[in-house]
Amino acid sequence: MQLAITVLSDNPFDAVSELILSTVSCGCRIADIKSSRFGELHCAYLLVEGNWNQLSKYESTLHATEKKAHLKIHSVRIEKKPENTEAMPYIIEIIASENSNALSKVVQFLNDKKVNMEEISGRRYQAPYLEAQLFATRLVVSIPPNVSLFQLRDELMYLCDELNADLIFEPFRN
Repeated sequence: MQLAITVLSDNPFDAVSELILSTVSCGCRIADIKSSRFGELHCAYLLVEGNWNQLSKYESTLHATEKKAHLKIHSVRIEKKPENTEAMPYIIEIIASENSNALSKVVQFLNDKKVNMEEISGRRYQAPYLEAQLFATRLVVSIPPNVSLFQLRDELMYLCDELNADLIFEPFRN
């Protein structure tokens, strides 16, 4: 079984260290962990694995950890799904004007095509030498075997051309 956890904190060290310590002390394992800063807040995301009694013990420590370290914690139990070994992982990178709604249109396009978004990250920045604000997005997607890779890429390139956005579409490499 797994437990998905999100954490918000003003102090990045408290958020991650307290949760890792209680994970180990309850006999659970961290399957995935990510953390980043959003403005003044630090966010952490954990996927913790263990049997049902280990996860129950771990869940019971979360409330105390939340109070002790002044964190906001949300957790959800999930069943471990079998991985789709036939899907092909790809990276999509898009750079567009901040006001172009490119991200929402690309996400809707991928949703319509039944392409799973495994990971998404993005940030706004000022273009060098110009006053323009740009938004760069990176998506890791898994393309199901029933979706034509060439047709998907062509339609996505056409959409990005309409949005005046740059697109990179390439296979995922570790």
